[in-house]
Amino acid sequence: MKNLLLIFILTMFAGNLFGQDSEPTENKFQNTIRYNISNPAIFGIKNIIFGYERVLKKNRSFSIDIGLNQLPGFNSEGNNSQNESLVLLRGGKNRGVHFSADYRFYLKSENKFDAPRGVYIGPYYSFNSFDKSKNWQLTSDNFEGEVGTELGFRIHTIGAELGYQFQLSKRFMLDFVLFGPGVGIYKSKVDFDSTLDPDDQALVLQKINDLLSEKIPGFNTIVDGSGFENTGIANVTGLGYRFMINVGYRF
Repeated sequence: MKNLLLIFILTMFAGNLFGQDSEPTENKFQNTIRYNISNPAIFGIKNIIFGYERVLKKNRSFSIDIGLNQLPGFNSEGNNSQNESLVLLRGGKNRGVHFSADYRFYLKSENKFDAPRGVYIGPYYSFNSFDKSKNWQLTSDNFEGEVGTELGFRIHTIGAELGYQFQLSKRFMLDFVLFGPGVGIYKSKVDFDSTLDPDDQALVLQKINDLLSEKIPGFNTIVDGSGFENTGIANVTGLGYRFMINVGYRF
């Protein structure tokens, strides 16, 4: 979060320094390719998302984003008591995909430049898919050995956004989606590769909930108020949100 705050402060300063003092000029570049710099800052460098924006009219544009993402990593720490132990093992699968699209209205009343510069609003849709597998060493009164878990998330979000795009130079841009509330449809799944006693199952699920809660703000709210309580599929409708910082190149 500190890295994200630093990026935001530096880019706001750069945008005011380079982007707002020049006079309006003819918009010769209708296309922008961009790279999302906020996701790696929050979730890690393996989150790679690229985007494309096309100006459709003087004050309107359409954009898409596509890429790879993954859930934050877990720390390999044990959860021990007098009679039981659960230790997270190294390795495992962690992958996912991202797709989103929006339609932007650059506000004439707020902007002295044509699109894609200045304040914009508009609807958006996003889809995120995450799959994570981990292995655990479990020792209890009823089980001793290795247990594998499979986590899966599918998130569809529809909402509205408010953003601002700076022009740093003739071709380079900084794009901020600052506020993007929406409605999210969440499908989550967790499975074990071993049959466990209900108490042992609850122990593993609680550890997964604790680790995800540490890494994902609002996780327990997303997964039906209390996180994973049992295996299988859960479908939840709740609040969604969109926030991005992109650096772009116009052509």
